[in-house]
Amino acid sequence: MGKAIESYIRQRSKACGLSLSELCYRAGISRQTLYEVWKGSSYPSLTTLVAIAHALHIHPMHLMQQVFAGEVLSTQTEKVKPGDRSAFVRDITVQDGEWVIAGTRFRKSWELQNTGAVVWEGRQLQCMDEELVVLSRQGEEMQIAPPLKPVKPRVAIPDTPPGETVVVSVELIAPALPGAMLSYWKMIHSDGSLCFPHSRGLWAKVQVITPASAAQ
Repeated sequence: MGKAIESYIRQRSKACGLSLSELCYRAGISRQTLYEVWKGSSYPSLTTLVAIAHALHIHPMHLMQQVFAGEVLSTQTEKVKPGDRSAFVRDITVQDGEWVIAGTRFRKSWELQNTGAVVWEGRQLQCMDEELVVLSRQGEEMQIAPPLKPVKPRVAIPDTPPGETVVVSVELIAPALPGAMLSYWKMIHSDGSLCFPHSRGLWAKVQVITPASAAQ
């Protein structure tokens, strides 16, 4: 857990022109709390992750992915066949950080290659996003950040022989509020089990802006 999230926070802070002290100030946390995020013996609190994410102008889910980097939930069924492999080739549409108008629908497409010896048959790409909520002081649920909404949570992957490439596309709807948004996807078998539990998967990462911002 530690190395992945520490490296990410340091790199993201540098990209935002923030020192770690300034990051802590904007997030409203102490330096000790920040260090415990990546050096502590337990997982950081959701409140802390949300505060850091807001200071870094990213979706909280992205930090959570770094927290759990390299871990696989014990409830996942692993059905990796010997010789079954995949490789990301390129983003075809919507590059990382591309601007998307709030409330609009857009298509994200990736090109993948079957680099193994197993034919891909009956597979799908599934959205792995989950809505993050916290309880307000009044006991009401509040959404942490409005997510990108998939038109369909699963899309079919055309049957792909070894060595061939395939283009997979998903339709997403941007939320009404601006901000950095991330949608995360992974390949599954027809029974819903993950094809590659240890892989990083695919993502759509965009900057949602308002029509007024786009006109400036």
